[in-house]
Amino acid sequence: MKKIVIGIVVFVVVAFVGAYMFRQQIFMAMMGGQIAPDHDFAAELAPEAPDYRDPSWWAALPATEDPSDQVPEGMNTNPMGVAVFFVHPTSYFGKENWNQPLSDEGANWVVDERVLRHQASVFNGCCDVYAPRYRQATFFSFMDQSGNGNQALDLAYTDVAAAFEHFVSQLGPEQPFIVAGHSQGSRHAALLVADEISGKPISDRMVAAYLVGFSVTDNQIGSIPVCESAEQTGCALGWNVMDGEGAGAFGGNDGLICTNPLNWQADSSYAAHELNEGAIGFPSYGPAEDGEDVTAMVVEVGAADAQCMEDGQLAVLELRSQSFPSRMFGNSMHVYDYSLFHASIRENAAVRIGAYMTGIR
Repeated sequence: MKKIVIGIVVFVVVAFVGAYMFRQQIFMAMMGGQIAPDHDFAAELAPEAPDYRDPSWWAALPATEDPSDQVPEGMNTNPMGVAVFFVHPTSYFGKENWNQPLSDEGANWVVDERVLRHQASVFNGCCDVYAPRYRQATFFSFMDQSGNGNQALDLAYTDVAAAFEHFVSQLGPEQPFIVAGHSQGSRHAALLVADEISGKPISDRMVAAYLVGFSVTDNQIGSIPVCESAEQTGCALGWNVMDGEGAGAFGGNDGLICTNPLNWQADSSYAAHELNEGAIGFPSYGPAEDGEDVTAMVVEVGAADAQCMEDGQLAVLELRSQSFPSRMFGNSMHVYDYSLFHASIRENAAVRIGAYMTGIR
């Protein structure tokens, strides 16, 4: 009897330790079961294809009022004749389809009130912001192992490529531009840089590509170099933030691009809080339950430091704010990749444009 009890105790302990060690994988598997579409991807089941001549297919346009226009208190705008093509991250968690229909109000709310306001708006100090709505792949696509998710992502990319073609058609023949994105948006933007910009004459008009919040590596951007300074142009940069030295979201990828958004170096140099010109927090991607004023953008100078770590992720070693509560697996601060460094990114976009205009490459 004693041996049986000991065996049971050992089994429970081992099971508990195993569950703890693989808790993220277990949770993801459980979550996947709740949000996985109940059918295979099929092109004929995809939502209506976009027509980017129609303004309703754009979340942000220079001629329309939208949250990307919001300027935080104390900050200024100085139009510099540059346009930004911004590709939004995943906001669709539905299981009804592998790709988001334009009519999904919940997904559009996140894009409008969180993404445009807290990400794309970093570029409104210098530039005209264009942000397409597109048939983004549902979140489960990144967990799927059947091939359906990849097909959904491929469909989403065709929309982004079509939107970029329309975007370019709206610019002047020599007008410079910035490509930017976050998460799924950066996945598509990196492909765009490699397929439609790298090695082509239009690359001479690209000030920079901000490929933030995804596992973009230096061999995924064609002949475009990785930015190594604050003034370099015609290059690509990006980062993935984690709280402290945790596992993060994208570690272990060889060649993962990590640019420190406080000193703009692509190395492991430490950047102190004093270099952070202003962070702007919010509760989470979804609507808060306490009657939050979503238009509030409180600037906190010196809220976070930053350092690129050996695995290519960007660590905030000491967060001096309570305004950034959301975390993902590995203590990832994914939803705040832009917000933690809002003012610094805002200034850097203007610096790179200034360098571009004076011929610095």
